[in-house]
Amino acid sequence: MARLNEVALRRLIKGGETTTVELKVATPRPVEMAERLCGMANAQGGMIIIGVEDLERKVVGVPDERMAMTKDVILRAARQIVKPALVLDPPEPEIYAIDGKQLVVATVPPNNGSVYQSGGVFWVRRGTHTVPLSVSELIEMANDRGLVHWELLPARKATMEDIDVEKVEAHLRQRSTGSRQAGRFENREQVLIGMECAVVLDDGKVVPTNAGILFFGHEPQMHIMQSEIDCVLFRGATGASRYTDKKVITGTVQELIDGAETFLRSYMPVEGRVEGWKRIDIPEYPIEALREALVNAVMHRDYSRYGESIRVFYYADRIEIHSPGLLLPGVTVEQMEKGEVQSRLRNPVLANLLRDVPGYMERIGSGIRFMLDETRRMGLSAPQFREMNEFIVTFRSARVSPILRPQEPQVSKTLWDEDEQLSALPTSTEELSEKEQRLEKAIVYVQEHGFITNGLYRDITGATDKRAFRDLELLVERGSLKRVGSKRGRRYELP
Repeated sequence: MARLNEVALRRLIKGGETTTVELKVATPRPVEMAERLCGMANAQGGMIIIGVEDLERKVVGVPDERMAMTKDVILRAARQIVKPALVLDPPEPEIYAIDGKQLVVATVPPNNGSVYQSGGVFWVRRGTHTVPLSVSELIEMANDRGLVHWELLPARKATMEDIDVEKVEAHLRQRSTGSRQAGRFENREQVLIGMECAVVLDDGKVVPTNAGILFFGHEPQMHIMQSEIDCVLFRGATGASRYTDKKVITGTVQELIDGAETFLRSYMPVEGRVEGWKRIDIPEYPIEALREALVNAVMHRDYSRYGESIRVFYYADRIEIHSPGLLLPGVTVEQMEKGEVQSRLRNPVLANLLRDVPGYMERIGSGIRFMLDETRRMGLSAPQFREMNEFIVTFRSARVSPILRPQEPQVSKTLWDEDEQLSALPTSTEELSEKEQRLEKAIVYVQEHGFITNGLYRDITGATDKRAFRDLELLVERGSLKRVGSKRGRRYELP
């Protein structure tokens, strides 16, 4: 990390403590310092600046006689007390001079995929406080960082009878070694164990893994409820009004991808163009790029997040694909926007299985670049990538499109019928009632920030407490939002 200049350091001090900045008048005990470093390491990283009064943000400095001890406490905490050992960036604490006084700055880099603990507690920085992670939060963090191989765990309450033998045999026939597999089920069990789709328990019993159920199960959602895909069609551009259509896609990995694609195709307008003697249909969105995004969502999502499914929202002006879980360490939104993504698989077993099936995983390591190239080829905006406690890919339409009925065979709709476009949606917010305008503000806020609360709703709309409650519950009733938590801790998120 580049060394701060004096202006930047003064700005950080003036801003006070934040999620990534902590101010200390003097170095704390090594154990407390370890907790602070651990908390930042498990969050976004940050800086601990020693020699500043927290409340008044006054620079008091570190005396010369305490300088060596201050640096020693920081290094002992990072290298000996925090587990695994934490490497600062730069590795040694830095000394800065402001107004003739010396400050010591310890910089914690962004997380590299590890989960850190100090004194047997996994700490995390939340706002301006360092707090212990709960067991569920720790498990979620480990899954987010790819430290827990969920797909290799035994599927809940599943037996080998839940595996569809015909699907296994069809898959084996596609593999080069398939013809050498014997037809007896005992041998197929060994093959499934070899493919990590089954596992032998301590008592010798063979059971399917989560990967095995997702790929070969009769009814995967009976054991992995969160593996479904929820597809929702909205008439407007915000989703504040009641949805027009909704379909829950279930089945194996392949069936999930194909079912979601079918839903999108059924409502997607196409332009008809004649070239020579041929009619060419041009869809509103790049179908292959959308399919690639669906494949990525199914392959890279965090399946350990119970109750959270992939959601596909088809709005009047865009399509959003929401995938549970965060990006793996080392992969950033900025890299994706540039098409410079390293190939890192959260669920490598599923990816390897799907790679053997034509039409799904041909672009391993280059799927993001393909999506960027396809939208560019069609003259559309590049897909937008966002991370807000989940990963979201947004494809923008070339223009506001009408909401159409599912297309009948051999019938196409044109995207360029302006009269139909304008009749499908209100032309301005003046056509909406005051309440609908409030609801749209709420949905837009959730789309930008990930959630909204009663208090936030009152702040952005000016509604009273009771009206805010009624409005938010109306959005839940319409299917536009879902409740998370209860009473004072309740928040509202996209369904």
